[in-house]
Amino acid sequence: MAVLNRPFDRSPARATSAIHLGPVLVVAVVAIAVVALLQVAKTSDAPASSFAILRLKQERLEIEVGVRQLEAEVASLASLSRIEQEAERLGLQPPAGRASVQISVAWPAEAEQLPTRYAPNIEPELGQQNSSWWRDLLEFLPF
Repeated sequence: MAVLNRPFDRSPARATSAIHLGPVLVVAVVAIAVVALLQVAKTSDAPASSFAILRLKQERLEIEVGVRQLEAEVASLASLSRIEQEAERLGLQPPAGRASVQISVAWPAEAEQLPTRYAPNIEPELGQQNSSWWRDLLEFLPF
């Protein structure tokens, strides 16, 4: 074992890097100021947005009133009495009689087939080759 002839140093250990309180406080104050400014900027738009929402609601109500007025006008213009008055004003008269037109066209023969795109889709029966697996399973079950 080797022995060193040095005296023991009983003084307290010194910190090699001391944290200076000044720069830490400056950074903290700047961070708090930035957060406060962000909050102010965020809430400053609230009144303007509120007024814009109120204005848009008022416009919507005005448009709905206009729609209701137009619906009432359409209903009044579509009434039978108004149409008759308008016809009299234009000099129109009710028809004197009815005319019928007969069309002589033979019905299609029974042998004529519909094109396949118009024909009904007929599903294969249970025992056929194209049946699905679940139908086969149902046939296999005893109930």
